Amino acid sequence: PSEYLMTRFSETTGGAIYEPDPAGKRGTRTYFDVDDINAANSKVKELGGEPGEALPVPGTGWFSICKDSEGNEFGLWQNDSDAPSPG
Repeated sequence: PSEYLMTRFSETTGGAIYEPDPAGKRGTRTYFDVDDINAANSKVKELGGEPGEALPVPGTGWFSICKDSEGNEFGLWQNDSDAPSPG
């Protein structure tokens, strides 16, 4: 998404609102908090899902959008105040 609003509810929880998906997808996406985004992506693959690319949110953390073995989307989130700007 090109534009979004993010907020922090506490030290470990937050939320975001994105522009409508051009493909018409609707609904919420659940994110699971993980200690290591790369290890979690590996586990998604090991269990038959499709891991997403780990992308930084500068100064906040990392996320990836994955699919389970049935094609349902979900997200992974790793808190990391040292996450770099994409470049």
